[in-house]
Amino acid sequence: MAEKLKIKNSELSEAAVESLRLVQKEVEKIVSEDIKEFTYQALAEVDENYWKAPASSSGKFHPPEDNGEGGLVRHVIKGVAVIEQYARRARFTERELDEAISAFLLHDTCKNGVVWTTPKTDYTHGLIAAEWLEKFDLEPAAKVAIQNAVRFHMAPWCYAISPFEDRLYSKEEMNRNLEEMSRAMFPTRIEEAVREADYWSSRSSMSFFPGSPVEIRHDLPEEIKK
Repeated sequence: MAEKLKIKNSELSEAAVESLRLVQKEVEKIVSEDIKEFTYQALAEVDENYWKAPASSSGKFHPPEDNGEGGLVRHVIKGVAVIEQYARRARFTERELDEAISAFLLHDTCKNGVVWTTPKTDYTHGLIAAEWLEKFDLEPAAKVAIQNAVRFHMAPWCYAISPFEDRLYSKEEMNRNLEEMSRAMFPTRIEEAVREADYWSSRSSMSFFPGSPVEIRHDLPEEIKK
């Protein structure tokens, strides 16, 4: 496969380069050329930390293969596999499937902000990414469908203001969160596919990686004997 996904910083680790290769394979599943190009444009501008980050910044969540270097990308690839099965059952059109794959590939691109200055997850990252995607070219209907699927992918835990800061919240801020979550309760088909794929592919008790065996590492010697 020819290299199509290129990012600004060429000094990446071997693991990060492998992450690029794996994601490009998923992007190439998109049939609609305009959606594929939109997806490539966005991925080319993500913070370089995206390619090497774990899926769970604390290591407490997600199954074992989603943690460690490149874990976030492995989570994304797993989610695309869920999207494909969901779309088959829901009888998605080709265009709907393309929008859903694009949205899932992009849903965590701003997990720690547009610029990743901290390893801690920003709980408004769906909204941040949706707004960031506005800069890339795509016809309006498809762009809005993808942006909204990214925006609400954490429903019912999506926020306009992070609720995990140790401070008082204004009435305006609380209303913004209420409005965000209220809108997320009535998803489109694409939004529902992306949120379900994100949820099920991240369950710690549902460990899998498409096409590869999963190695579960044990921490204690007595666990190895079992």
